[in-house]
Amino acid sequence: KQWYQRRVRDEEADQLLYTATMFKKTLEAFKHNARERKFIVRDFTFSRTVIEQQKLEVTNMERAKNKAYPPLIKWLKGNFSEAFLNWTHVKALRLFTESVLRYGLPATFMTAILEPNKKSEKKLREKLTSLYGNLDKNAADSTDLGDIPAMFLTGDYYPYVYFDVNTAFVDNAREF
Repeated sequence: KQWYQRRVRDEEADQLLYTATMFKKTLEAFKHNARERKFIVRDFTFSRTVIEQQKLEVTNMERAKNKAYPPLIKWLKGNFSEAFLNWTHVKALRLFTESVLRYGLPATFMTAILEPNKKSEKKLREKLTSLYGNLDKNAADSTDLGDIPAMFLTGDYYPYVYFDVNTAFVDNAREF
């Protein structure tokens, strides 16, 4: 027999917050049963002053956020190009380091940025592998990647230096 009323108040990935309403005489039995089932029971006492104070804090925080937002956007628009340039420079350093680690000195290589369509990505990889497959014999046997001299080896291994450059934030920046 259920001697309390419950409902879900909030839900996150693997957690639920329930509200349970019951009579005082059944409170201890409910707490005991909930702890047996590994639930955490917390008491709540209703207070209008605390709730009003929390609402006032929320409105003050929203007001402060709205006041700080325009100068932040202005600063971001002014400094984005420099940050993007520096980020691109770090990517170029990574490319150079990875190439020297794989192929040694002297550093004679070509750098290219390619953005294929999703449909042609597999075809492009096959073409690049056929063109540059002779540079790295380890790429043919990608089962044992233990002895490959690579600093940033993540994910798949190809006979050419490859890594993703996520530029999705550039598309999102146009919304401002």
